[in-house]
Amino acid sequence: MADHRAEQVVARVKTLVTGLATTGANVDRGRGEEVAAEATPALRVYMGADTIVEPWAQQLLDSDLEVLLEAKVHDAAANVETKLNQIRKEVNIALATDFTLALSFVHAIVEIGAGRPQISGDLAKPAASMELRYLVKYRRSRTDPSA
Repeated sequence: MADHRAEQVVARVKTLVTGLATTGANVDRGRGEEVAAEATPALRVYMGADTIVEPWAQQLLDSDLEVLLEAKVHDAAANVETKLNQIRKEVNIALATDFTLALSFVHAIVEIGAGRPQISGDLAKPAASMELRYLVKYRRSRTDPSA
């Protein structure tokens, strides 16, 4: 049996943002431990709320799934906000290539915004992160969330 459709969406987003010019293969799932400075720039991909839009539907349920990406950088030479915005641009382009994410059950993915950059650490090499937020509209079976 296939994974829950929400899991399929998040996995697909991770695939689409792996290999970007700035972050390369430094893409992980979840909100685990801190990312080491030498492993940045990097992205974390994780799931937000998954809200059923019309819970009274008989057979198929339409959902709005938040997919969150956290861009992380450590940089002494460049402005960390500039680097975060470069990652944001690359993510936007990667996720806008196909508004259905090439998944037959996805209606659309839309960008819903970005959080305020969070900057901390040593002023000579600050750490910074920014959350990028997307909403994915998808459909699934009421009786089998993988279908």
